[in-house]
Amino acid sequence: MKSESTLPSVPLVHVAHQDDDDVNLLTLWRNVQSYSRQFIGVMLGVVVLALLYLVVARPVYRADVLIQVDEQQGSALGALSDVASALSLNKPIDGELDILNSRAVLESAIRSTQARTTVVVDNRIPVLGRLYGYYATPPDGLADPPFDLSGFAWGGERLQLAEFDVPKALYGDKFHVRVQPGDRWTLEDPDGLTVARGAVHQSVAFTVQTAFGPGRGIIEIRTLRGRPGTSFKLVEQSMQDTVEEMRKHLKVEETTKDSSMIQLVVKNRDPEMAARFANDLARAYVALNIRHRAEQSRLSLQFLNRKLPAFREELERSEDRLNAYRIRTKTIDVEEQTEALLTRAVDLIKQKTLVDLNLQATREQFRPGHPAVQTLQAQDAALEAELRDVEKQVQALPSTQQDYLRLARDVAVDTQLYTALVANAQQLEVAEAGTTGNVSVIDFAVPADSMDWPKPLLVIVAGVLGGVVIAFTTVQVVATMKDVLQDPLEVERIVQVPIFAVVPASTAERQMVRKRRPAGSLDRLQAVGLLADSDPSDPGVEALRSLRTSLKFALLGKEGGSILFTGPTQGVGKTFVAVNFAYVLAMKGLRVLVIDADMRRSGAKRYFSLPPRHKGLAHVLAGETTLAGAIVGSGFDGLDLLPAGSELPPNPGELLERHEFAETLREAEARYDYVVIDSPPVLPVSDALTIAQSCNAIFVVSRAEVTNRRQLVETINRLNQSGVKVKGQIFNGFHATRYGLDYGYRYQNET
Repeated sequence: MKSESTLPSVPLVHVAHQDDDDVNLLTLWRNVQSYSRQFIGVMLGVVVLALLYLVVARPVYRADVLIQVDEQQGSALGALSDVASALSLNKPIDGELDILNSRAVLESAIRSTQARTTVVVDNRIPVLGRLYGYYATPPDGLADPPFDLSGFAWGGERLQLAEFDVPKALYGDKFHVRVQPGDRWTLEDPDGLTVARGAVHQSVAFTVQTAFGPGRGIIEIRTLRGRPGTSFKLVEQSMQDTVEEMRKHLKVEETTKDSSMIQLVVKNRDPEMAARFANDLARAYVALNIRHRAEQSRLSLQFLNRKLPAFREELERSEDRLNAYRIRTKTIDVEEQTEALLTRAVDLIKQKTLVDLNLQATREQFRPGHPAVQTLQAQDAALEAELRDVEKQVQALPSTQQDYLRLARDVAVDTQLYTALVANAQQLEVAEAGTTGNVSVIDFAVPADSMDWPKPLLVIVAGVLGGVVIAFTTVQVVATMKDVLQDPLEVERIVQVPIFAVVPASTAERQMVRKRRPAGSLDRLQAVGLLADSDPSDPGVEALRSLRTSLKFALLGKEGGSILFTGPTQGVGKTFVAVNFAYVLAMKGLRVLVIDADMRRSGAKRYFSLPPRHKGLAHVLAGETTLAGAIVGSGFDGLDLLPAGSELPPNPGELLERHEFAETLREAEARYDYVVIDSPPVLPVSDALTIAQSCNAIFVVSRAEVTNRRQLVETINRLNQSGVKVKGQIFNGFHATRYGLDYGYRYQNET
């Protein structure tokens, strides 16, 4: 009985894309399992890169300085700033961090450490020389050259400059200092010409050619350590470029909030340079602070000296007015209420006057919008309001007491102010000669013994974690691009063709294929054998038994006929399914013939022992032999094989299209209960479409993690378009344990 051979209008199957809701953690984990080799390979690759980074990365060293800022140091006006102290005007840390990052401080440290010039050992073997020197260099010495390779620098070489300056036109160009015997050296310009010679601690001026003519330079080397022939590369930058570069490697922060402690961190490839620059930066900062405070004292003293004569004259006038009033009114004592108002008024006027003076001094140092100016203005307004309140109380007194109160108040206020100003002026005269800053260095930096970066443990951990993330992302991208089938439910949903059997991946089958070796003859290979025979309890064989049962119901109770197994591409396991299914049928007592219809890449012969020269389907269709003459025994009861032939034809497609194929198939159906046909795949060639026209049932075999969606859809569409109805699907190579279905695919007898 043939399948439908007409060409009806059949609906095409379209690719069903996976919904976003279906992409869950389980799907992602399945992708990792499916591409475990790629996952491990990428992860190990990233870890290896991390280890290589540890090898090739140049070490960076860290130097720390701890600075204390004394918040108790107030204005240089001394007692005049007492009123403002409660207003939290002084917050040293607010601006000190910016001062430490300022050009004024950085340029001073750069000049003292010669940081504008980068010094690098020039004749050291990259990576290898540095690694050797890291482990072989003794303290304050030179590493012994391995294998007498004394022409290279192997560790411990050092050059420290006391001074180096070249013409601006040569900023960024490379100069070279070569070590000579006897602590002497030579300097070569960018063209390799020797422009200077000298010894350690000797300042040498030199002339060098530039694009704008001859230019003058100077060099003095403070420390030089290296074997004769050792070369150091010197590159000088502009001050502006150096400032920006050093800022990148400088970190200034308050240790903890409101601690008044500043931590200054400098990072450099040279531990001694890092410590020297950090210490010089701290010293420059302290010196700048002292200069600033000395300037404050000088300006404050000038301000007080301008104000003292006026205050002295005002005091004298106040005393004269009070004495004259007493003589005229014969007033000696005042009432208790008047005395209290006098004391209160004197205190408020004194405070307001001090605030006014402090405000005037502050305005000479800061702009009008500065927070310190604004705070003093607010304090002045508050004191003015209190004075107005006292004035109202004074106005309620008798006129005689009001006049006396005002005069006595003026004398008391002027006396206290003048005394305070004289005392402050004397203090400022002393302070100007010996000013101290309000910052001090608590801990100076020392050269680090161990590198700050790279940190081996951190890099390795980051490499492992990064490797996992990159590998995970890679396998997800690969899985998405390949879009391979993984879930049987997904396979059935894509093409709306029922799955008759899900064949789990068989470890035993893979082992059998690996053991296929020559068996005593160069012309003969040992047959792989049938899994259904060697391991009848294998889950894959159980799945084929289930197919045998399902097939009976699918054929409406009728047994017999021809069954075609094909697939989208090679490698899906259609031959494995066909021959093992044929064996399962034969074990039921049926007579079964396996036809190897793949006359391009015969696969069925791998499972059976065949003579080197044998007839087959190609010979039958060509009329060279009969069906009976080409059939060979399989070695199993009830199971025979019609091979493709030992010599594959050049035109298999034309042979299959001949009427002889249909006649041969009808003859085989008459002789056997079942004829199982293994055909070529559908997508590469059209042979399967031709064979399917003559078969009773067609099954499409797809393989988990091999067949993709588009391949399966295209296969079903081609079969439908040729007028063939696909009976069902076989999903092969399924990894049941990845889907939590191990029980259903491993149920077997206990022994």
